Amino acid sequence: MNATAVDPAAIALATSATGYLLTLTALAITAVAAPSPARRREARTVLGLLLKRKP
Repeated sequence: MNATAVDPAAIALATSATGYLLTLTALAITAVAAPSPARRREARTVLGLLLKRKP
């Protein structure tokens, strides 16, 4: 096997994990820095759902 060969499944997993982490990061920043309390609350709720916690 060639040392430079990359498994397509590994690439798909890494891409999915990166996308999930970027989504969590964006929601966490929104939950802290949103201008309105309602938007902060909504971001915290979605973040809790993604982390499988009760809102």
